[in-house]
Amino acid sequence: MKRNPTYLGCTTNDLKQKIDFYEDPIHGDEAEVICVCHELKLAAYSSFFETDDMHGQGDYQPLFVNGEFFMGFEYLD
Repeated sequence: MKRNPTYLGCTTNDLKQKIDFYEDPIHGDEAEVICVCHELKLAAYSSFFETDDMHGQGDYQPLFVNGEFFMGFEYLD
């Protein structure tokens, strides 16, 4: 967060984690959206370039489980 990335919005996933979305502070919209869970002090690149599909619940919701990053389809049954 030292480089002051652009805040793009947030969502709450099925695990009740608040996930904030940020644009890469160096590469901007040419890089994947960064997902941050401040409560867990974790962040990861999403593999998505836009936030539209990651809002709310479902296959593309971002999740942090045991310190690892997943998309809904990778973790939820």
